[in-house]
Amino acid sequence: MFSHNLSRLSLVLLVAIALLGVAACQEEPTEVVIPPTPMSAEALPTPEPDPMDLRLVFAHPEDATKLDPSDVTDGESLLVTWHLYDGLTRYKRGTTEIEPALAESWEVSEDALEWTFKLRDGVKFHDGTDFNADAVVWNFERWFDKDNEYHFADWDFAYWPYMFQGFKGEDEDEDGEPDSFFVSAEAVDPLTVKLTLSRPNAPLLQTLAMGNFGFSSPAAVQAAGASYGTPDGDPIAAGTGPYKVVEWMPSEYVLVEQFEDYWGEAPGMPEIEFRVIPDNTTRYLSLAKGEIDGMNQVNPEDIESARMEQGVEVVMEPANNVGYLGFNQAHAPWNNLACRLAVAHALDKAGIVEALYAGDAEPAKEMMPPKLWGYDDTVTDWPYDPEVAVDYLNQCLEVETMPEEVVFYVPPVARFYFPKPKELGEFVQASLAAIGINARIESPDWGSVWLPSVREGKADIFLLGWGGDNGDPDNFLCQFFCGGDASFNGETDLEGNVTSLPPIADLDTLLREAATLSDQAERAAKYEEANQMIHELVPAVPLVHRSPPLLFRSEVVGYTASPIQQILTGVTKE
Repeated sequence: MFSHNLSRLSLVLLVAIALLGVAACQEEPTEVVIPPTPMSAEALPTPEPDPMDLRLVFAHPEDATKLDPSDVTDGESLLVTWHLYDGLTRYKRGTTEIEPALAESWEVSEDALEWTFKLRDGVKFHDGTDFNADAVVWNFERWFDKDNEYHFADWDFAYWPYMFQGFKGEDEDEDGEPDSFFVSAEAVDPLTVKLTLSRPNAPLLQTLAMGNFGFSSPAAVQAAGASYGTPDGDPIAAGTGPYKVVEWMPSEYVLVEQFEDYWGEAPGMPEIEFRVIPDNTTRYLSLAKGEIDGMNQVNPEDIESARMEQGVEVVMEPANNVGYLGFNQAHAPWNNLACRLAVAHALDKAGIVEALYAGDAEPAKEMMPPKLWGYDDTVTDWPYDPEVAVDYLNQCLEVETMPEEVVFYVPPVARFYFPKPKELGEFVQASLAAIGINARIESPDWGSVWLPSVREGKADIFLLGWGGDNGDPDNFLCQFFCGGDASFNGETDLEGNVTSLPPIADLDTLLREAATLSDQAERAAKYEEANQMIHELVPAVPLVHRSPPLLFRSEVVGYTASPIQQILTGVTKE
């Protein structure tokens, strides 16, 4: 039988087990580390990119006035529209040489009056509609005909008369020839367009490459009406260019993004923001701090600072411009040559360059830059001589009356040829006061008041300039003196009607003839003659030619300096 008492061995085992259990409860638990399972590169989470790494921010001093290139002349608008629109031809990057764009090829008749262009197939506007011959014809008719439904009444399409010498149906000369050399555009087939001219025009291909003659979608213009090209437009703009408009916050920025259906090479940056920072110094400080990637309109004193600033690069554009003082000869006494010569001798151009520029400008003696063919090296500038100026003024006042105050328009914003317009205006004002001319400076809003007022002849004298658009002397001299606007010879009555006196007849005839010649040497001789004539007639006093600087952050690469355009399509950030 079994005993109720445990055997000695059993008792020993039970005690041992109990002691082991107590010890196990008193010890710290051992941490078990399980090695991670290796992950493939594809399985690793992708960090979100910084949106600003995909955007180039380029700052300029003034907002675009309009994003319809056919109706603007200011560089701030064209800075944006160069990226939105294409023309039949375009300039090779960094040059004024022509290459195909929306036209793949072209032929010209023996008499140079018919130009036939073969268009690219499959090109789309930003609104998804097709680019074709009908669209080309529609745009030309809109530009040319003031009675066209979409040539809106409050728009002036200023570049058309500058470059094509007149609108449809405008004044004919004594031989019955219209002002404009353009006759018509015709769609031969869906991808062929024929332009017909009334007389040859040598710089035509150069002109067609200008940013002002990029094509808009007819459907977009029709949909937006008079709002096309403005922040209120729906759509704002629609070209065929490498970028399309995403957003326009007036006075703040225009944002554009890559157009996925672009016919050409994809641009470098997915987005470009054209940011408005009015003050030059503030704009430079933003660049130095890395808040923006690039800028134009640089203070002269900031150029040397930028060269020494770590992380900032300076790019100098070729000097293809002129800044000048213009006379409105429809306003007495500026119809008198002696009064104009008085001002010419009163202005110290070398002093202006020394005081207001940073070694990036030179005094000007002609209304086109020295490196452009057709410039006349034999022209001798008027010497700075206040005593001679007073003599000429006295001659003038023997037959004319000087107003108590001369209305003197000075740009309210920096221009690439006038980086310090306020200081320049005050310099000129003091120079005129020194010989007895009292000038009242007016600087109203640039886009809405200043430019149209000067073009409509409301100023007596004015500071303005011009940057070359196409590498041809015609773009400077005929633009100024073939009667395209009333800056040099117009006035506005109390009811707002603009009356423009005829252009200087001999000069106008000479310039129009020069544009018809096919031989460049013959044309150059004509422009040299025109430069001599302009110097003798003094419709304006050329002041400076400047090599405009651009500034970029050092990580920005791919920009090509150009004499005619600021194109950011090839730019990237490293």
